[in-house]
Amino acid sequence: MKYIQTKGLLLTIVAVATTIGLANTTTNAKVIWSNSSDMKWVRTAPKSIQGNWYGYIYTSDNQSNKLSIHKKYLIVPRKKSANHKVPFAQNRKAAYKKKNMPNIQLLKHPRGWYFFSLNAKNSWTPSDSAFIYGMIQPVKYGHTTALAYYPGLNDSKSKVQLLTKTKHPKPVYMSTKHLTIVNLGGGK
Repeated sequence: MKYIQTKGLLLTIVAVATTIGLANTTTNAKVIWSNSSDMKWVRTAPKSIQGNWYGYIYTSDNQSNKLSIHKKYLIVPRKKSANHKVPFAQNRKAAYKKKNMPNIQLLKHPRGWYFFSLNAKNSWTPSDSAFIYGMIQPVKYGHTTALAYYPGLNDSKSKVQLLTKTKHPKPVYMSTKHLTIVNLGGGK
């Protein structure tokens, strides 16, 4: 009888220790520091990121903003004028020529993230509700596909915002537990 009680006590101690150990494990993503030279230039957007996506640029926004990605261009809202179709730049050299501006840089990292950035003329001002740069990656959200989004640097290592095909009253976030985050810039 003592043997069974001792065995039960040992199993209880192991179960409690395991639970405490699992509770302290982090859900933060693996973070990689990179720059644009590690990425490949993309001339046409893949089907996985094409479409109209809704999300919040800032958490203080009252309504969701729209990111509209097409095969060869991105639609960017402008201040005091209509939306503008901004084409993807063909290569790095063409992206910065004044005659080709405005244009969008679309780069792909080997980890599956896409970086997009607007190159605009001085007289060309995008709206405050425009997604003008950031990192996106197609992910599963429930039974649908969404885009994981963050600006070039992810401040929160435990979550990323989701851009979905439908509007939501508040920002939707996803855990980065199974993602590898690619931060642009120097490094640590």
